[in-house]
Amino acid sequence: MNRATFARSIFAAALGTVLLGMPAFAAPLKMRMAGDSPQGALDTVLMQTFADNLKAKLGADFEYEFFHSGALGDENVHMQQIRTGQIDVYPMGSDAVGLDKSWSVFDMPFIFKDRAAVAKVVDGEIGERLRTSMRERAGLEVLAFGEIGFRQITNNVRAVKTPADFKGMKIRVPGSPTRVLMFKTLGASPMNMSFSEVYLALQSGTIDGQENPLDDIVIRSIHEVQKHISISNHVYTPCTLVMNLKKYESLSDAQKTAVKEAALDAAKKVREMGAAKDADLVVKLRDSGKITVSEIDLESFKQKSEPLYAAVGKIAGEQLAKDVLAAAAQ
Repeated sequence: MNRATFARSIFAAALGTVLLGMPAFAAPLKMRMAGDSPQGALDTVLMQTFADNLKAKLGADFEYEFFHSGALGDENVHMQQIRTGQIDVYPMGSDAVGLDKSWSVFDMPFIFKDRAAVAKVVDGEIGERLRTSMRERAGLEVLAFGEIGFRQITNNVRAVKTPADFKGMKIRVPGSPTRVLMFKTLGASPMNMSFSEVYLALQSGTIDGQENPLDDIVIRSIHEVQKHISISNHVYTPCTLVMNLKKYESLSDAQKTAVKEAALDAAKKVREMGAAKDADLVVKLRDSGKITVSEIDLESFKQKSEPLYAAVGKIAGEQLAKDVLAAAAQ
């Protein structure tokens, strides 16, 4: 071996030793996301903003597919897919209670006076307890709490101003046992069905009414087949943005940080958007003259709802329910 060859071999060996000691670069992050709602809905905007944020952070090291408008199925299908890893990220609404009963605390009616009260719960210690619970019970990592929003009541029978006005009304509710319990307690006849079926059910008279945030009511054209809307703000539903836990744990530390930061930024933006949309849509619905917009008698609803707090506590956890009530009242 001549001196040049020997020198090259020594250099190659030294370089190999250095490279072996260096951390390997993480593979590009590939993500499959899906949602039930059409483009423009708050949960869809949350997902797209999250993806855009990640793209800005990771560039070519991030690739994603996003199936919105129920392209892969309804909420029941998506709840299965996120747990089995067929999709990686999903924005859960009220149906989160089907995976973790702790989320039933969001079915305690009339506890949040505004979004600031909501933020005290989801952005603080209680939010962390909920994250831990969803991780342990459902194998999902909560990335951030976005917004579905404050829910309102629509129907085709009469303006709902007091609980007595619910008499004889068939009201669609999502797949939440505590939401069913709420409307039974308030005097309605609650019926569970997929949200994708609601418009036709209202149009045909199979159900009389439903309850959802204004954004969902308008973006899905529900206001076109309803005569009355009551601004009740009876519960606030967070948009729980979750990732399959195995997928999350497979990420590098840098990717995990980027994912959480992108999700939190998207969630905060969507909450602000939700507040602006509510204010705008109330005015537009009133001005349209096509649907009556009423305010509820809040005190009569609160009195009728009193038994629900203990009932929800038995399902969600009594201490958690007490802590949520205390945090929301601060």
